[in-house]
Amino acid sequence: MNVAARLLRRLGRGRRHQDVPAIERLGLFDREGYLQRYPDVAGAGIDPLLHYAIKGAAEGRRPCDHFDGAWYLARYPDVAASGVNPLLHFCWYGWKESRHPSADFDVDWYLREHLADAGGRVNPLVHYLGEGRAKGLGIQPVRDPRAEAIRNADIFDAGYYSACYPDVVEGGRDPLDHYLEHGAAEGRNPSPWFDTRYYLQHNRDVARSGINPLQHFCETGWKELRNPSREFNVWWYWATYLDPAVEGENPLSHYVREGEALGYEPRPPRNVSQLAGSGHRHRDGAAVRRICLFAGYDRDGLVDDYVVAYVRELARFADVYYLADCDMQPGQLDRLAPHVRGAWAERHGKYDFGSYSGLVQRLGWDAIAGYDELLFVNDSCYLLRSLDQVFARMDAKPCDWWGLQATKGIAATRGKASNRFTWPIPMDTVRGGMLDDFEREYAYDFLVASYFLVYRHPVIEDPAFRKLIDGVAPQENKRRLILKYEVGLTRHLVARGHAFDTFVGALYPFHPVYTNWYFRLLDEGFPLLKRYLLSENHYAVPGLHRWAERIRQKIPGVDTDTIQRNLDRVVGPDVLHRTLHVGSDRLVDDGPPGEVLLKGANFLAADRRSPKHENWWAFPVCAFSGMFSGNERAVFEEIKDDPRIRKIVLTRDRPVEVDGVEVEVMPLESPLGQHRLMRSGSIFIKHSPTRNLVYPVAGDLHNIINLWHGIPFKRIGYASQDMQGRLGGIAAEHAKCRAVISSSKVDTLAMASAFYPLSINEVWNTGLPRNDFILRETGRLPLDMQAQLEALSTMVAGRRLVLFMPTFRNAQEDGYYLFSDEQKRFLRGWLQRHNAVLGMREHMADSARVYTDQLRELDPLDLSDAHFPNVEMLYRVSAALVTDYSSCFIDYMLTDKPAVSFAYDLERYLGVERGAFYDLDFVFPGAVCRSFEQLAAALDTLFEPRSVHQAAELDWKRRLFFDHIDDRSAARVVERVRQLSDCSGIGKPPATIMEGQ
Repeated sequence: MNVAARLLRRLGRGRRHQDVPAIERLGLFDREGYLQRYPDVAGAGIDPLLHYAIKGAAEGRRPCDHFDGAWYLARYPDVAASGVNPLLHFCWYGWKESRHPSADFDVDWYLREHLADAGGRVNPLVHYLGEGRAKGLGIQPVRDPRAEAIRNADIFDAGYYSACYPDVVEGGRDPLDHYLEHGAAEGRNPSPWFDTRYYLQHNRDVARSGINPLQHFCETGWKELRNPSREFNVWWYWATYLDPAVEGENPLSHYVREGEALGYEPRPPRNVSQLAGSGHRHRDGAAVRRICLFAGYDRDGLVDDYVVAYVRELARFADVYYLADCDMQPGQLDRLAPHVRGAWAERHGKYDFGSYSGLVQRLGWDAIAGYDELLFVNDSCYLLRSLDQVFARMDAKPCDWWGLQATKGIAATRGKASNRFTWPIPMDTVRGGMLDDFEREYAYDFLVASYFLVYRHPVIEDPAFRKLIDGVAPQENKRRLILKYEVGLTRHLVARGHAFDTFVGALYPFHPVYTNWYFRLLDEGFPLLKRYLLSENHYAVPGLHRWAERIRQKIPGVDTDTIQRNLDRVVGPDVLHRTLHVGSDRLVDDGPPGEVLLKGANFLAADRRSPKHENWWAFPVCAFSGMFSGNERAVFEEIKDDPRIRKIVLTRDRPVEVDGVEVEVMPLESPLGQHRLMRSGSIFIKHSPTRNLVYPVAGDLHNIINLWHGIPFKRIGYASQDMQGRLGGIAAEHAKCRAVISSSKVDTLAMASAFYPLSINEVWNTGLPRNDFILRETGRLPLDMQAQLEALSTMVAGRRLVLFMPTFRNAQEDGYYLFSDEQKRFLRGWLQRHNAVLGMREHMADSARVYTDQLRELDPLDLSDAHFPNVEMLYRVSAALVTDYSSCFIDYMLTDKPAVSFAYDLERYLGVERGAFYDLDFVFPGAVCRSFEQLAAALDTLFEPRSVHQAAELDWKRRLFFDHIDDRSAARVVERVRQLSDCSGIGKPPATIMEGQ
């Protein structure tokens, strides 16, 4: 059966034959052209229209000039999905919807240029093919919307692109087309002011979306204040040279078109440090005249009692003018009359800065300039104490403007390494040495808090400041408002050289008025309480239900009843209960364990809802071996019989058997395990939170104590040589921990550098709990460890046990030493001569087991984690240690037994893999051998008695690493955790987590 016959048969079966008369009526189908384009159709003798209707349209064939079926279906996938013939779709609907028939025919352009008087009734393609082409009317190719957005912005510099990338010129490509198709993906820059890689690196959402970065910036990025490069700051330029209230022009476009030629600066100056004591001084002895612009808002249209009290206090120091961004109930503004010079209420939708701007417009800058200080204050705070101390302290300070406290970081930038500092930084240090660093960051996020700001004459009279305040406009979202008018105002004033100061004398870690640091601010005389801390608690400060008690402890006699009444009115009782009891066992439970495992964001959300019981302590087992051993096991043993603490052992793929009271053992990766983990007030890990806990546990709601798994010789964590490309992620992991432990003052310094951003105050010098098992009498060891000692003694059978414990290598089997047959014969003979047996224990994370395979002929004992989970028992039974760079040699010094280091590749290992905290030759308690010949010589004298000098040297090296040579390290850890969480009684309201932690 030939092709024509088969098509005719299909015509009888299919519905597409109905398209033939409809296509014919269009008058567009070009039979001759179709046969010329597709000789297979002509050769088969098939009617071209029939072929197109049945088969050709689906194959994307062209039915006439300027209609590209394949292009049309690809560009409009909804048409392809509908199954409608593309030519029919275009003629019935497409051209009316601005859908183009091909890449070379722009229907909208044709309609505008040639059919403007037709009233949208004439199909442009029909008109062009029927008469327009004969009349010589032009057509226009469809313009790429990406190219249109970029061309309209005038940012793409074709000359710059061609000069930087001559391969584009040699290839004859249009520079913009090349950038759109290839250049952006290759990281090429379209302009000296747009850095493609920089933009994508700092805007991960754009990178993930796949949108062209320059197109994104031109269409939306500049409106969101995303900077195109290090050299151009959108909001600074916008507010400095354009109208900050108008979103009519891309600031970079303006700079390229006009600003550069006019000598405008593309970004703030980089050298913005401020000398201590610089700035405006009030005249000695003269009374300071102040004007206060007070911004209000109340959802119920009321002037609350706390607002009256706050305004009344401000009126002691300033002339107060009040404007509320809401409609007020009748008579409410009268409550302020005794304390203000004017009070108004109008809904303007510009938030607090809109009220400040509105009051400026009412009063005029000339009137404001008659005062010594201009205050911007809002009603987001409750007044706790008089403002006498605030004004007395600040009147004596030279500065151009000031606030109560400063903040580094906003919610979107909380995870940046620069925002992970954990201890207050003196404000003189910030002004003198850190402002330049802040300026260099992509997202500028340093601000003097805007709820209480004070400006002196140098700022009041600055035209740029006035322009910013006059230009306050409504914003699409709160983030943009913060970036423009809170962060942005700080940056502009700093960049213009206006010296600032703060009442609180230090820059506290992230948003201190919304975190547990707030209660430390009260000790500095801080006079306010942010309502958002109590009503939203958006950073999950635990145990805020005791807020009134904690404040009264610091400010006796403070009126908390007025605050409580306002909270009860504006915050729903359920919401308030939930926010105040975060991290408390008084939070309403969310039910028993579920039936499915929670993952990712679902787990994190459940963790934040779940109550936290301070007397629940969780012990996840080792993430590598699945064993319950080491430091976490020692802490467990210390408290296992304490009925006041619920001990939860979370297992992996191995069973764990322990005794004690109030002990539960369950799989970590189970609904019950998740349930217990989310409710545990303290969690003890030995690696990283993610590695040990699997789930995204909220570090700010739990005391995650990192016990680590040894005293590190090699650099680890933030200090490790091979981690330098992942420092951001490592810092984020460490920041989840409340503390990490150490063994000595020297070890504390190493751990502080490794666990950045934890400060040295969060490194507890308690000693390593697992070393209690080395020093403790045998009869006081756990029964399973006593059993391991007996089993090991049986295996050793009276011989000397020589432990071989090499460290982990990144390269695994390619990184270990390969012993020759001759060297293995020497080792066998040496073992025989000394009545010794080799005990093989390779690193828990090592999966290659190269040494076990190599030295099998020496009949070594298998002392791996699977058989002897508690390495301390090996130390007790052994006679000597052979290692390379494993930190086990440090713990082994507690045994007073000999050790040898086989450091055959020391320079490579320390230079390429990790690096070391210490000089191996300086700290190792024995011979450091760089060749097998040196190792053989050291082994021959291994069991000889130490000289007096060697004994003294060992004692000195031991004290470098051990401040505590006893079996009380676990007890010291427990005591430190109790200081964080008072576990003196089940059901007792939780004690406050240590302030500043």
